[in-house]
Amino acid sequence: MATVVLATLVSTTAPAAGVGNDNGNGASGPAIVRGPDDVLLPVVGTFAGSRVVSSTCGHEVVFEGGTAHEGPVDVVLDPGHGGPETGSVGANGLVERDLNLTVALRVEAALVEMGYSVVLTRRQDLHMPIRQRTRIVRALEPRAFVSIHHNGGAVRRSDTPGTEAFHQVDDADSRRLAGLLFEEVQAALSGYWVPWVRSYHQGASARLRPPRTDTYGVLRLTRGIPSAIVEGLYLSNPPEAQLIALPEVQEVEARGLATAIHRFLATNDPGSGFKDPFFDPHTTGTGTGRGCVDREYTAPVDVRTGFTAEEFASLEATARRMGRSVDWLVKFGVYTLRFLGDLPGATVPVPLTADERPDAYGPIGVAVEWDQAEQAALVRMAAAYGLTRTEVQKLGATLIVFLANLPAEPGPAAETPAGEEGD
Repeated sequence: MATVVLATLVSTTAPAAGVGNDNGNGASGPAIVRGPDDVLLPVVGTFAGSRVVSSTCGHEVVFEGGTAHEGPVDVVLDPGHGGPETGSVGANGLVERDLNLTVALRVEAALVEMGYSVVLTRRQDLHMPIRQRTRIVRALEPRAFVSIHHNGGAVRRSDTPGTEAFHQVDDADSRRLAGLLFEEVQAALSGYWVPWVRSYHQGASARLRPPRTDTYGVLRLTRGIPSAIVEGLYLSNPPEAQLIALPEVQEVEARGLATAIHRFLATNDPGSGFKDPFFDPHTTGTGTGRGCVDREYTAPVDVRTGFTAEEFASLEATARRMGRSVDWLVKFGVYTLRFLGDLPGATVPVPLTADERPDAYGPIGVAVEWDQAEQAALVRMAAAYGLTRTEVQKLGATLIVFLANLPAEPGPAAETPAGEEGD
């Protein structure tokens, strides 16, 4: 049995179909669930009876709790930045991360008054990578998506607010949304006079990187959904920072944003302030989620697998040669199964037959602890091979012992220098 199964695992005869990169549901169910503290967790799929979600940090984790999000969504609002990624910081100490959320909550309230259904990517201070934000958007499929920001860096004086909006390249709906956001937000803030600043990109435009794709990930990764980024004013300009610190001004800006979104959804108004697309691939490097640490959604679990005395002796000897523990080796075996399945041209895993299933109930038990992210890998592989978690641990362990004990290929024979024949 082991020889047949292991030969299948290491063969590379047909293209794999997303063994480790499946973003679709492995079974019917909700596209997104609300977890602790109302965080949104897109559902990756259900594998071996366990639900796998994309965590706040963008990691696959097992999570069985939460409540399914029900019903269609008109608008998703994304309060930009969060956690250690503060964004711009005003001279008055106002932090963009916090301001974006405050304004987004006000926009939500205004849109709900108008009768729209609204979801925020975050409702609290969270470290959340761009890819996770866009996973939420794609799972909800709203009629419009707006990422709310406040700018930094410009010093050129202006008679009008330096509002900027960015749209998806070559997308008419996204372009119209950006034009309306620019028009309404700049008009709302123009009711105040401060020494405004602006950059060359004041208006609505597309920022590109070669060959011709959107520089901003929140736009590039939400193609097919009308999306835009809005930068209301320059938080780095002290007079503007003082102005936007006032709650009544935050409300004015939020009402402008809500009006723009309403006009996009309810009218054919074109918007204004359009500029030609421009190439600028450079970004601040934020939004990657580097250093992001997830909360514990699911407690670690122990999975126990049984081995015969002979199997355990081989496993123990292999672990000793590798300088590792037996439980580490068992876990490494499961990850090796996934690695082999992800190789280009790898065979698509299929459920094993009754004769091929490993006997995982021998007299010598090995208990392996899996955290929430490791559990996701475990249940994915269990589902791929039609096994229980206990059995897939046994399959992975058998694979590692098999690979570790393959005979080494002999190296090239050493050549004897001419004139120096051996005795």
